Amino acid sequence: MTASVEMFLEGFFGEGNELSTETLAEASPELSAWLDERTAALRSSPTEAHVLPRRVHGVIKWYGLAHSNRQLRELTQALGAFMVPAYARLDRRATLNSADPVESAVLEFTAGYALVVEVLAGQQQQVRRALELFSTLNQERPHRELALSRPLGRLLREFEMAVLATSGEASLDLLGEIEESGQLSAQNLVFLRIRRLSGLRRFADLLQLPELATVLAIRRPARVSASLLEAVYATEIAEFEVKGDPSGALKSFTDVVLRRYPALFRSRHGLQTPAAIKIFVLHSVAVRPGDVEARQQLLAAPDLRLEERQFLQTVTDLVTPVARTRLTMTDASDAARTGDFDGALLIARGQPAGVERAEILIRCAVEIDSLEAMSVAAGAVADLPIDERTGITTSRWYEAPWGHIVSTLAGGEEASTAKVPTSWPEWFQLVVSGEQFDNAQQIAERAVVEWAAESFSGDDSSEVANLLSQDLNQSAARLIKESLPSFLQFLDRSQDLSRHRDLLDNISTLLLIEEELGVVDVQVLVDVVGTLLEAGISPERCRQIAEDFTGLWARIDAPAQLDNAIDMFDTLLTFGSPDPSALDSLLSLLLAAFQRWRRRVRPDQWALLEDLAGEVGAEEAVRALRPPMEDDGESVTAPRRDILAGKTVAIYTLTEPAGVRAREFLLRSFDDVDVEVSHDHVASDRLRALARAADVFVVATRSAKHAATTFIEAERPAERPIHFAAGKGSASLIRAVLSAVAS
Repeated sequence: MTASVEMFLEGFFGEGNELSTETLAEASPELSAWLDERTAALRSSPTEAHVLPRRVHGVIKWYGLAHSNRQLRELTQALGAFMVPAYARLDRRATLNSADPVESAVLEFTAGYALVVEVLAGQQQQVRRALELFSTLNQERPHRELALSRPLGRLLREFEMAVLATSGEASLDLLGEIEESGQLSAQNLVFLRIRRLSGLRRFADLLQLPELATVLAIRRPARVSASLLEAVYATEIAEFEVKGDPSGALKSFTDVVLRRYPALFRSRHGLQTPAAIKIFVLHSVAVRPGDVEARQQLLAAPDLRLEERQFLQTVTDLVTPVARTRLTMTDASDAARTGDFDGALLIARGQPAGVERAEILIRCAVEIDSLEAMSVAAGAVADLPIDERTGITTSRWYEAPWGHIVSTLAGGEEASTAKVPTSWPEWFQLVVSGEQFDNAQQIAERAVVEWAAESFSGDDSSEVANLLSQDLNQSAARLIKESLPSFLQFLDRSQDLSRHRDLLDNISTLLLIEEELGVVDVQVLVDVVGTLLEAGISPERCRQIAEDFTGLWARIDAPAQLDNAIDMFDTLLTFGSPDPSALDSLLSLLLAAFQRWRRRVRPDQWALLEDLAGEVGAEEAVRALRPPMEDDGESVTAPRRDILAGKTVAIYTLTEPAGVRAREFLLRSFDDVDVEVSHDHVASDRLRALARAADVFVVATRSAKHAATTFIEAERPAERPIHFAAGKGSASLIRAVLSAVAS
């Protein structure tokens, strides 16, 4: 860091700044000594916030130097407290000129997290005294890392967005920050590790976690159970589904899965994810072959694809159906006593109201721990006369379980009377209405895996879109923002996102106007825009999105966001924007950003931009900006042309133009490489051969059907992991290939 500090000071007090300790030593020894103190403080604590002066033609400007958005915000607030508007004008949004040597040094050192203080005429002494006081107090105040920890809610939201964006690096960094903050227990940190590995589809790593045995033995969140079940199904059962081998699937479940992970099957916990449904069908056939009703309910799950339902039917055909009628409370009680709480719930919910029914349903709700089971239990209690209701909910046996149900469903309200949503339209209606909804975020997190994605219809989508279009109050806007990662993860399970076009359009607007967007937030935004464009929008709306992103860039402009800007341009290019002005505005933005950050642009980013610009005949504009290799400064060394020599790279994406562009780029940029692109909607012999033989296999996660992903994972050798692209465009595909080679 010392070298970069010295380089910054050399640039800041060089050409374009009349101030320096050397020039002031004779003319103003006192000011020279003061400036020495400021530069010494910068050298000793380069990552802290600092303020330095510049004089041009006798006029003083001060530059506030920070290194993050949070630090810049704190610096702005502190300086605002020391300097009244009568002395100076403080501009946090100032646009620094990269052609100016001093401001270029500031941009380089702060990555754009800087502010400018312009001193008003005749107020130099007052401003200097204020800044002296600020510097003195800033040095003397205790600096405690714990006090600088970001709020846990903010960290968790960013973590969930990073998982949604399939960003391994960002999610790992955020997990580390959450752990260092000391705001979560060791158990909850393990839950987050499981969520992360599942989101990255690193199922083998997930099942090798040293804490896995403990997690299986304790009560865990529904999303963690869903992640574990998907990992087990993908590693132990999926290959038999791909081969169409129901006997093999049942044998693997009985001999391997049930022996290693028995604690996973105490209850399905109301999970609606395809992996959970499929593995519990196998459990029913293996353990309760006579439970026909339960299997029929599972086979009717909305989120199963036709081919999945057909395969599960061949599994159920392996056992002879036994006609069994379980319609009494005695049957429900027997099922609960043997640990079959899902079966007990199925029977008891169809029985007449009564104390015994309510008691069994409370037990089932606590054991199953799903929103549906708790809502059924709350309804059963509400059906009782007041004296019987009070007798159950205050008894020593049921007071604690009932308290858990109340806390989960209604927070501080009475669960039997509180409005509890059973779908996303109801959830959004409650949030927007301003009614008391204490557990909105917790219910949203459960809904990701407990509500069926295919039950969320086009009409439901339109209803939510209309609610989001309203003038939201501050509380509703905050709740929606905090729960947006959960809602987007739910939508990501949908087999056809095109029916949610209007809703995705509203979500893209919400993201575009968000005040503070991190790198992963913008990555998710770009992907949402890609889905929106793929579904088809008007030329006017396409142009508006491009203009909005250009406006957003003024707030997020930083080297870390360059990949996202490239991906946005790539997305518009891939889906054939009918309005050339939309492409022109984004290309101009990219060219300006690359010029501003030219020393921090990676060689692969230069190459990608030049390749994309070539699609619109503007490659020469990129070449004119690109520095010679020897002038790249601290840039990462360009990948060698032979790093893919002799290798076969396979790319699976349903966005054919992106796959073709990625293939052409790789063939031009690297020697002796074979690149194959597949966009088959169903399993094929060619896709199987690629999965088995390719040295590098990249899947565009967000554009690939889950059936193809399952097929590729089942056929892929264990020693050759799949690499998942973060977005739909060619830039994401190329980046995933290069990352795979580097790992």
